[in-house]
Amino acid sequence: MAKFWLLIYPELTRIPQRERDAVLGSARATPFDGLELAAIALGLALTAGATRYVVFDGLTHRIEAFLANFLLAVPLLAVLAGPFFIRRTRRGLHHYLTEHPQRGAREQ
Repeated sequence: MAKFWLLIYPELTRIPQRERDAVLGSARATPFDGLELAAIALGLALTAGATRYVVFDGLTHRIEAFLANFLLAVPLLAVLAGPFFIRRTRRGLHHYLTEHPQRGAREQ
């Protein structure tokens, strides 16, 4: 799993191994900027529009519609909104590295 995070957040290679979890946690607490909030809202709206369904008579049809919508919504949200969560965390990591230049220089 650690290699996965290094692919998404290459900035982590400049941070000592023992500090990565704490730094990543604080980077994830970085507030969203306006572009990220707008893009996430748009992704939610598009996903909601794509997963609308007509209520059918009978419980079986409702359960089937719910499951189909859920299976469609999860990847749509991951594709439409997920990159903006990654962007926010990368901004937080960049901010950390600019505030702590000795951390980045030590690992290079």
